Amino acid sequence: MGIVESQTENRAESTEEKVGEGVGGVGGALLGAGLGTAAGPVGTIIGGIAGAVGGWWAGEKVGRSIDRWDEHDAHYRTHWEGTSNRVDRYDDARVGYAVGHVAGRNPDYKSRSWEEVEADLRNNWNYDRDFDTMSPYVREGYNRAARL
Repeated sequence: MGIVESQTENRAESTEEKVGEGVGGVGGALLGAGLGTAAGPVGTIIGGIAGAVGGWWAGEKVGRSIDRWDEHDAHYRTHWEGTSNRVDRYDDARVGYAVGHVAGRNPDYKSRSWEEVEADLRNNWNYDRDFDTMSPYVREGYNRAARL
């Protein structure tokens, strides 16, 4: 295969596949391809979960779980705006929404309630805001994605 063919093939790789590879191999640094400024914190949290529980969390399908993020992001922003006692910046809330959203797409959690998966997420939470502060956003992300 020539250099040009190799470069074309690499560019053709989907954003979701790149995100999944990043989560599995580099603790999620590439998760930002679809999430903008939330990339680092979301990737760190998901990388921690992947390291602790492995399986689906550590594979390329994690990246595919954020398809159509712009559509979901608009919903989450509206939710944040309507929440009392909210964090000051939407970018902070976005971290919780994104982690919950990814968790809601996890096939291991299929048909499980928020209460059944909360402990997994809490135990592996690694963000400068505590889980209790962020849990309303994580929960909303989880519940929305689980219904898709």
